[in-house]
Amino acid sequence: MCPVSDSYLGLFRLSGGLPDIVLALSEVNCLSEEPRKTERAPAPVRRTDIPPDTILIGKKPIMAYATAVMMHYNTGAKKLTLKARGRAISTAVDVAEVVNNRFFQGGLSKHVNLGTEIVGEGQDARNVSTIEIILERLK
Repeated sequence: MCPVSDSYLGLFRLSGGLPDIVLALSEVNCLSEEPRKTERAPAPVRRTDIPPDTILIGKKPIMAYATAVMMHYNTGAKKLTLKARGRAISTAVDVAEVVNNRFFQGGLSKHVNLGTEIVGEGQDARNVSTIEIILERLK
């Protein structure tokens, strides 16, 4: 028999015929061999290898990234890296230009690194262009 606390059953003893039903349900649950474990999808891998002074550019609007860049520079940082690949490369270039021209009036120096990554495995492998824009505050 399954151990059931007296305080749990005490709540139902006041209401008449319920203790027999509660006891029967608790016994059925205890007699099952092992509780079933629901399988979950594996948790997404966290990217802990990304440095804190790096912003990865994706599908968000340009001003969302420009705001992130400005928040980074407001903490007192002097250097920031924007990284993008594939179709997001044009967004990364736009973010760098908007921040440099509108917010710093040309007060940032830019260094650009271009590259290629192989994405996929086997026959699905393909080359994807990458860009890394390093923005340094001059003032």
